[in-house]
Amino acid sequence: MSLDLYATIGVGLETVVSRELAGLGITAARVEPGRVRFGGTADDMYRALLHLRCASRVVRELAFETIEHEADIYDVVRELDWSAHFDPSATFRVTFNAHSSLVHNSRFWTYRVKDAVCDAFVERRGRRPDVDVAHADVHVYCYLENRRLSVGLDAAGDPLHMRGYRVGQHVASLREHLAAAMVLQSGWEPSRPLHDPFCGSGTILIEAAMIATHTPPSAWRSRFACEHWIGFDAARLGELRAEALAKVVAPPELRVSGADADPAAVSLARENLASAGFGGAVRVDQCNARDMEPVLDGVVIANPPYGERLDASDKQELYAAFRQRLLACKGSRVVLLQGDPAFEKLLSLRPAKRNRMNNGSIECVLYQYDIRA
Repeated sequence: MSLDLYATIGVGLETVVSRELAGLGITAARVEPGRVRFGGTADDMYRALLHLRCASRVVRELAFETIEHEADIYDVVRELDWSAHFDPSATFRVTFNAHSSLVHNSRFWTYRVKDAVCDAFVERRGRRPDVDVAHADVHVYCYLENRRLSVGLDAAGDPLHMRGYRVGQHVASLREHLAAAMVLQSGWEPSRPLHDPFCGSGTILIEAAMIATHTPPSAWRSRFACEHWIGFDAARLGELRAEALAKVVAPPELRVSGADADPAAVSLARENLASAGFGGAVRVDQCNARDMEPVLDGVVIANPPYGERLDASDKQELYAAFRQRLLACKGSRVVLLQGDPAFEKLLSLRPAKRNRMNNGSIECVLYQYDIRA
């Protein structure tokens, strides 16, 4: 049976996720802001859940309709036969996102969608499922964009960027799927060195090591929400998971390293690397980015501090010194994620590429520089 599916993504990751799907043998049907649509079988859905590094969710769409009035939302949801998708003994929660003049209170419609699901169950089965906002079995996912209403089931549950390897987080930790996207966008090959001079909790280093060793992003994941759906094939998901883990390799020499000026961040990065299984393969040192050793014919990837983490004089001095260290990285590509509008002027280097890539609610730009040999 063919399923209508889409992957939800952050701003700027549409092309990356489309390429990831193509690598799984799945053709993107349509790319939209914030999501990539594709059709496929249950196997395709399972593979997407197991292998997508840069997506947040994989949603099975049950309805996609144009509505005229706010009240139509309830009707569309109630008309669906929810009992064909999960049992009333399962708990559920609702996520409702709206970018439409039709809706003025998204929280109200989160509750109304919940009511519609429960009313549909009572009508067909004579009983309703319970809501569990914190630990739901089933995740109902809806969005309204202008007048287009989508209703579906989130197959992931907890967002896919929540890998499960982190022991702790830095105060400004980069989300895992963004770190993976930065590595993939850089064009890095594991035979070349990769260095993060602002490594924080080590997320970029871990994601790079996972890519180099073909470790699936789901390696530490214990469950997906689709496991509570009617018709879920546990045996098949187990087979696909085993296939993914069987492809993990240990490269003879992983040339990945990181550094941070903060000793607490260095300690945390080392703990996270050990938790992910890369403690002996990735080196992390305490070192200020102003004193970074040159990375030759490799890649420098970082999420330098910005916003309230640096005052104006600190920024100017840091980036002036950092610029000189980057210019010594002959033959290397530099990939930097920044949310400071003044960053490009402060660094005073001409980027080869600029791409918008938001870090949560922070509007950022991904800068790529090529340092001549």
